[in-house]
Amino acid sequence: MKKPRAFTLIELLVVIAIIAILMAIMMPALQRVKEQAREITCRANLRQYGVAQALYLDDNEDRYPSAWTSLVKTESPVSGYQRFCRWHDPRYPADGPFWPYLKKGKVHLCPSFAVVAKSEGTRHPSHVASNPVVPYYSYSMNAYLGSRTGANGGGVLKASEITRSKAEVFFFAAENMWLRPGCSWVLNDNALCPDGRDWFGTFHGTNSGDLNSGTINAVFADAHVQEVRSALGKDPGYRDDMEFGRFEKYGWPYKKPPQ
Repeated sequence: MKKPRAFTLIELLVVIAIIAILMAIMMPALQRVKEQAREITCRANLRQYGVAQALYLDDNEDRYPSAWTSLVKTESPVSGYQRFCRWHDPRYPADGPFWPYLKKGKVHLCPSFAVVAKSEGTRHPSHVASNPVVPYYSYSMNAYLGSRTGANGGGVLKASEITRSKAEVFFFAAENMWLRPGCSWVLNDNALCPDGRDWFGTFHGTNSGDLNSGTINAVFADAHVQEVRSALGKDPGYRDDMEFGRFEKYGWPYKKPPQ
């Protein structure tokens, strides 16, 4: 009976090298699959926002909540609190009027945003090191909804006051937590002011690790969810994608452009 032949060191090294090459090929694909799964979850979250929108409007005579206080009643739960930290400090639970319509906490947090927060969470302006970085919401409401003064005038209080197609007016969308060229404000309250102050996030489907190159998801006033790309490109001077020359996409609630 022949003895089993042992592998030589060179053969073992060749096998290890082949495994390493296969892992190098597979890892990016696995990462893409993970990100696709996170994006699917994000869209599912926002679909629930769309359902909750209808329930809230039905309970409140067709009136939207104020964008600034939709999820949390105040940006500063205690005196002197740094409002840029509100989204990642669960010591102060959400208490806004729209939050109870989506009681499952995970619904309020995009899983891709949660992953990015592990490395980028402290990059936001005025971060306080003693505040925990445990994100519990990541979506912001269109500031032109819930108030007739809107983000900078021209908002609507009621859904019935929207004259543009509701499929073209976003309800909630995600913001970034870090600044980028041409962007002076990041996630710091519940309102996404699409008048050149706030911009859609860019962290889904990024290229080569560039967090400013991707897209995010948004839910619209008709409750559908779609992928959106920020109108603010890498070059802040290039603004051809801005609506009416100054707005982030899908923010304005009227058929007629602003005067």
